[in-house]
Amino acid sequence: MKELRQNRLAITACWLTTALAISPAVRAETVDFVIHISVDGLHADHLRNLIDNDSTTSPKYASFKRLVVEGATTYNARTDYDLTNTLPNHTTMLTGRPALQPTGQPNTVHHGYTFNGTPIVGQTLHNQGNPNLPYVAGVFDVAHDHGKSTALYPEKPKFEIFEQSWNLAEGAPDVTGSDDGKDKIDSYFNPATQTVHTKFVNDMRFHHFNYSFVHFFRPDNAGHGFGWGTPQWNDAVAVVDTQLGAILDLVDNDAALKNRTVVILSADHGGVGTGHGDIADANNYTIPFFVWGPGVSAGSDLYALNALTRLDPGAGRPDYNAAVQPIRNGDGANLALNLLGLGPVPGSTINGGQTLMVPLPTSGACAVAALACAMVFAARRRRGV
Repeated sequence: MKELRQNRLAITACWLTTALAISPAVRAETVDFVIHISVDGLHADHLRNLIDNDSTTSPKYASFKRLVVEGATTYNARTDYDLTNTLPNHTTMLTGRPALQPTGQPNTVHHGYTFNGTPIVGQTLHNQGNPNLPYVAGVFDVAHDHGKSTALYPEKPKFEIFEQSWNLAEGAPDVTGSDDGKDKIDSYFNPATQTVHTKFVNDMRFHHFNYSFVHFFRPDNAGHGFGWGTPQWNDAVAVVDTQLGAILDLVDNDAALKNRTVVILSADHGGVGTGHGDIADANNYTIPFFVWGPGVSAGSDLYALNALTRLDPGAGRPDYNAAVQPIRNGDGANLALNLLGLGPVPGSTINGGQTLMVPLPTSGACAVAALACAMVFAARRRRGV
């Protein structure tokens, strides 16, 4: 316990002594396209075991391993603090807001959408979520209002809530530059079938969406049906690996996308047994977070890269009032916008300062400080403290 406290103090001190070297909003190296992927029910430790023990002659998880080898990774990211189910966490992933009001924080911070079923016609994040928010903005708002093309390709029909919230009828007016309209999602495909990834790859080949969100459901389905970590769950992850490989192949072989696209991949929750409802169980709240593409530090640990602004929680479950936050699935929205050269989602508090970085800073005192902190962090981790 003493060593753990020393570790936290060392990293926190490093963060505090160099924070002045970072501007309030740190600009990432920008790209033209971000593909934001969520793998429903992707248990972090099970995934790591599958990757680490994969066959070298007939690999089943080569695409996930490629993200690890060529990108920035952690297997110790966190879900929303209060909920470990699908729609509330995906709302957090798209808005950068907690699901529920954090203790002591204003009642306008959280998105408040807790329903996890298929919405009826007319239900939106705005009328079913936090009653203190007349409108809940998301990543699609910012990208679309800046003239970027957007797409949503989920494998569960209940993702209709996002189309109903940000469509022509319910989306907010565009007051940024030229008027790009109220419909924030240019391409929405939700047929409740298993053809989503094929449709996305084909559409992306012709339309090159600047920001796209793709959702894969198989690990969650297998977890509920057979149990997380079972052979059936492992096979479901292998199917997703093939689907992911098709997306990476598209990026590699399309001249418009190659070297101009970043992939962000995380999850809404893990799972244990055949469920994931216990918010205090690390099997449920611990998830992977991968970033891959140009400018991303290859083979790097995301906590080491972000030792100034993020703290690896170990097995802990820090809330939204922790002085230094863990990496969360909710970081993805504002990371994607930062990579596209855009500001954060209005009202967002998770990565609202866009401080989650995927390369080391490259100039001045900030670079030196970040490198020093990363080295301290890595050294202490190697010593097991």
